[in-house]
Amino acid sequence: MQKCQAQSIIPHRSYRRLKISKAYFLTEVAFYVLLSVGTVYFYITYLFNQYVFYFKNILQDLHVDVSTTAIDIAGFPVMLLDSAFAHSQPLTLFFLLVGMIVLFFVLKMQRVIPYNIAMWINFFLLMFMVILLYFLFWGDHFPYSFVSYFELYLTALIGMMLFSFIITGLAIALTPAPYWMKLTTFFIMVFYYVGYSLVRYGLAVLLTSQVSIVMAPIMFFTLYFDFIFFVSIYSYFLYRSALLLKKKDTLWKW
Repeated sequence: MQKCQAQSIIPHRSYRRLKISKAYFLTEVAFYVLLSVGTVYFYITYLFNQYVFYFKNILQDLHVDVSTTAIDIAGFPVMLLDSAFAHSQPLTLFFLLVGMIVLFFVLKMQRVIPYNIAMWINFFLLMFMVILLYFLFWGDHFPYSFVSYFELYLTALIGMMLFSFIITGLAIALTPAPYWMKLTTFFIMVFYYVGYSLVRYGLAVLLTSQVSIVMAPIMFFTLYFDFIFFVSIYSYFLYRSALLLKKKDTLWKW
């Protein structure tokens, strides 16, 4: 009879149980929540207002007609840039719509770009075409002024920011990774997103006031794609923490 040899195996992750101290977990979650609230508070009470005044001076130096106006968000006075939407000629919108329809079918039939990437591009083209149709036939009924649109934009941005910071912090707290890795990931995410949101606000002002009002709904819907950013950050965090935890795996033997 052949002798059975010992075999070393690593237990599958589905058989592992995480031991998380409730006290440490709740303390960590409370820290992330306080940090998230503090960051958003600093953003709407100081950082955003300073950026608006800075960006206003740049635009005025470029001879762009722009002013500032104060609005109220959650009881805090927030400054916004005030200008006017740039309206495109219907003929321009029509030719742009025709070009997008042609591009849609070209991407559908071509074999150079991978199919999944081409379909994602077509998805955005469809969204853009719907917006073009709206402004082509019902553009006069756009219900927002420049200030009211950006008030809605900023309110959605702040809500998205606070929600995403807290949810991501909660997800990070549940992961058995080193604290230095958790804090590094969270701070990088916060600093990058805050800076990115300021740049995107400036870009939205320029596109809607200097290019076309068509960019207004497009820039607003980009807020909802921020979930891709937070999921990407968290996925990479899980990948790096998994590499560290893999080194701590203990071998089982039959």
